[in-house]
Amino acid sequence: MNHTQQIKKYGATWVRRQDFSLFGTATFKNRGKITDTKAIADAKHFFNILDRQILTRKQLSKGDRLERMVFLEHGRHRTNTHIHFLIKGKCWRDYKIIWRKSEEIWPQRIANGYDLVIKDNLGLDDTRSEYCWKELALNNQDVLLLECCHLNKH
Repeated sequence: MNHTQQIKKYGATWVRRQDFSLFGTATFKNRGKITDTKAIADAKHFFNILDRQILTRKQLSKGDRLERMVFLEHGRHRTNTHIHFLIKGKCWRDYKIIWRKSEEIWPQRIANGYDLVIKDNLGLDDTRSEYCWKELALNNQDVLLLECCHLNKH
């Protein structure tokens, strides 16, 4: 197993252990023409809005955010810029609210936002955790979008 395969394997295993309740894919208008800088700015803006819609002012002022892992991808032919994310709330009631608010925020409040699809991720096998690492070896590019990821200290 080469280095890239090891990263994919261990990354997927670690992501699986985080028990994220939702998996999302957000696409952009003009997918092949949006720059990484703009895609990252839009993703950061999206998650900031989502945090403010779900969490209380007190939680936000303490630095709390919704726990999430975010991946920036471009597709096999580098013409389909999009993000994948795994996310979970602070409590069970957040599950449906995150789902609904995400689908509202992305196309309505993100200028380059086109479509967002959320899927249930509870109790599933490992396919989605592995899926997010699939572009790791393409063009020696990182896929994990650290600017948008957040994990709380447990």
